[in-house]
Amino acid sequence: MPREHHLTVEAAASRDPWTNLWSLDSLRYRGSGWWLDAVLPRSPLLLLAVAVGLPLTWFAACYVLTPDTEALIDTPDVMGQLWFFPLHVLAIRVVGGLWAHGLPAALEGLGMTADRQRRVRRGALGCVASLGALAACAYFIFRDASFGLTANAAGVIPFDDPELWDMAALGRPVHLLMLALWTIEWLMFGYLLWLQLWILFGWVRELRAADLGPHLDRVLVQDGYRHAFTLFGKTTTISLVFALGNLGFIAFTGELIPREVVVIQGVGDFLRELSDLLSTALLFLLTLAAAFTFVRVLRTSLTRSINTQFARAGDTALTELAQPIEPSADLATSVERLRIRANAQADLLRAVAFQREVDVVGSRTLAAMVAKALIPLLTTALKLRKVLGV
Repeated sequence: MPREHHLTVEAAASRDPWTNLWSLDSLRYRGSGWWLDAVLPRSPLLLLAVAVGLPLTWFAACYVLTPDTEALIDTPDVMGQLWFFPLHVLAIRVVGGLWAHGLPAALEGLGMTADRQRRVRRGALGCVASLGALAACAYFIFRDASFGLTANAAGVIPFDDPELWDMAALGRPVHLLMLALWTIEWLMFGYLLWLQLWILFGWVRELRAADLGPHLDRVLVQDGYRHAFTLFGKTTTISLVFALGNLGFIAFTGELIPREVVVIQGVGDFLRELSDLLSTALLFLLTLAAAFTFVRVLRTSLTRSINTQFARAGDTALTELAQPIEPSADLATSVERLRIRANAQADLLRAVAFQREVDVVGSRTLAAMVAKALIPLLTTALKLRKVLGV
């Protein structure tokens, strides 16, 4: 099928099978190597059963352990987990499958060497990514545990404080079960956060050092770069769905409405009091930072390769154009002069065409990602405006 190539328009997104997020098969385990993804069932139907069954089992344990079952049912933080936890499970499985399938195509499309591909994959998938996810979410786990169990001046912890979490009636065993579930959810969120950190500091480093000169045809003529941007765009789509669920959970539990006892006077207060909202904003800030940095480095690397590869052709073309072609009795000499001039001009035109495309690489993807990020970032900004009273 013939392909139309537009020099001033970014290539269309990849349509390979791995890009389909909305099929049941996207819930199948694809070998991400992430610990939490790997321990979940491999098949889509079993995964759905576990995604629903785990929070129900957790709720049943809370129901047995709590001294006040009515208070348990009336607690939004408890009931909201019946749909919020499954969202975490589905998000980590879809993103894990997306990267396990899409990353090889993205790296091949950029013409990266086998060593560079291996280093990028090692940071995005497998044990390194699992450790990175733990590091990425460590603060949030520490915050929930330390803040939730630390008593104020009156000797009351937030779980028992009616002006904060107001869960005293549930009992300490339920409080600990809630901390355990929150820890698992933060670990799942950590993978989303780690991927953005890895793009920003790992993949970009490899891209900056790569020589793309021998692969300009693959990257630009065959639109090889589009696989990486499709991977970023699809990941952002999943993150947006996750963020909307997170914002819905925050609204459901009342955290979007400033409580009288909560006073935000600086960054430290924001980190302690609004960690759920902070996590959502941080995810999208890192997503945009990673995407913009990747595009800038890719354009710079491609421009450098184009300048290097076609520098001599440009000099030759300008030299030939300055010399008129005069008739020669030697036909072979005339043909050779014409060949050199035609090739030099063709290479010069090729360099100009390549650079025109480089100038628009990533533009459409970045615009779409910014649009997706606006909802969580604007929500965070409005929340901050309320609590700061500005």
